[in-house]
Amino acid sequence: MSLNELLAGVRVVGVVCNQWGDTGKGKVVDVLAEKWADVIARGTGGANAGHTIVCDGREFIFHLVPSGILHDSKGKVNVIGEGVVLDPCTLVDELSQLDRAGFSCDNLRISHEAKLVLPHHLVLDRAREFKKGTGKIGTTGRGIGPAYEDHVARRGLVVNDLLNQDAFVKKLAKVLENARLELRAMELDEPVLHEIFNHPLLSNGTFYHSGKLFDEPAIVRTYMEDYAKRLAPFISDTGSFMRGTVGKKNILLEGAQGLLLSVDHGTRPYVTSSDPSINGLAKGVGLRERDVQLCLGIVKAYMTRVGGGPFPTELGGKESEGYCNDHSHNKEFERSAYSHVPLNAQNDLERGIALRIKGQEYGATTKRPRRTGWLDLVALRYAVQFNGPLLFLTKADVLDGCEEMRVCTQYSYTGPDYWYGETLLKSGTLLDRFPVDSSVLEHVQPLYTTLKGWNTPTHSIKSFDSLPRELKEFVRFVETHSQGKMCGLSNGPDREDIIFF
Repeated sequence: MSLNELLAGVRVVGVVCNQWGDTGKGKVVDVLAEKWADVIARGTGGANAGHTIVCDGREFIFHLVPSGILHDSKGKVNVIGEGVVLDPCTLVDELSQLDRAGFSCDNLRISHEAKLVLPHHLVLDRAREFKKGTGKIGTTGRGIGPAYEDHVARRGLVVNDLLNQDAFVKKLAKVLENARLELRAMELDEPVLHEIFNHPLLSNGTFYHSGKLFDEPAIVRTYMEDYAKRLAPFISDTGSFMRGTVGKKNILLEGAQGLLLSVDHGTRPYVTSSDPSINGLAKGVGLRERDVQLCLGIVKAYMTRVGGGPFPTELGGKESEGYCNDHSHNKEFERSAYSHVPLNAQNDLERGIALRIKGQEYGATTKRPRRTGWLDLVALRYAVQFNGPLLFLTKADVLDGCEEMRVCTQYSYTGPDYWYGETLLKSGTLLDRFPVDSSVLEHVQPLYTTLKGWNTPTHSIKSFDSLPRELKEFVRFVETHSQGKMCGLSNGPDREDIIFF
């Protein structure tokens, strides 16, 4: 099936992740934006999401701007929807980078109802992680959770407040007072506070006041003079625009993060603060889920996870999780013992490291090493229930040369007696369904099927029929055991390295 056949008669397409994020959604969005879409819209998450696009050998990492921005000069509209929490500092920086690279942003639209990230959100996010120590969830420190908290508590500011300084000043005073109470209750030492505030996204300490904790005049000045003036031309009622566009133009909804991180459907408490499912994405741009005619669920050929939380198929298990927490991108490469570890290493930790290095699995936002593991079809079956059966496989080429691979199709519970809904789990209980309760998930043993790998490089292949037999069998195995249907795959980093079938 060609791309044109796949999209025949379709007006609204969603691209979402069926794993823990970092599956290559941005590349698929970029291809669809270039070849099909008129409108590209983001509706969930914030600057904690990082989408990497390789265009003509140049790499672009977008945290807030939709990936379709590279096609702005062709008249394609890019929308940041009302469900996004928007850090103006990050967005202004991205717009400046695009300007320097010679890309147009004339058709960008920012929802006036998008949630506004303020300095206290970043400070609270970083301070909470500091206080949690070894028990931390592993947030990006971008203020996403606290910003959504303020929204739900009905005290948050929105982008429209940037257009009205008097309203901004009054609302800011109220939310900062609440933030001060929480920070003072933490009883953090002055040096720790200095370290938390001394961050580029917090103007390198400009927003800190030793007595009041927050320098309100400095915040007002920066947000009004630096951010409001730069962003005002793009701010509009995007919800009305999106609803009025349905059925008239081709709309592409760009997901952020992954279904397994959903605050509603993910592995709580190790989740993000929004709903990255197709339902959450549609809602976040002002549409209904039924408006979406086709949803592409992105699946990586293996699994990765950033930060804390159970990861049943992780290569190296707890040792890998500790290793990733203790290492940075540069530190891993500097260690000569690991820089040339083969993909077929016998040691699981080393094999996971080799997979991470070959797949360049480092956070686009944080640069943290991603924990790596085998493909989990129990989790994928769960994601398909929310995002639909249509699947797209990414990073198949990373497994080139892997002699054999394991694929998880079932779990065996190994923990103490535990009620999960109507089921009493006992040690040895077999699980075909994915338990979002982390108290269960951290006590499961994956049951694997071993598949033969392929030695033929896949990078230059342009059709499904030309792929190695073993890769085609891998694709069919995933379809059979996930209740999904694969419509294509990615076999390289460039936008041309893509096959639809």
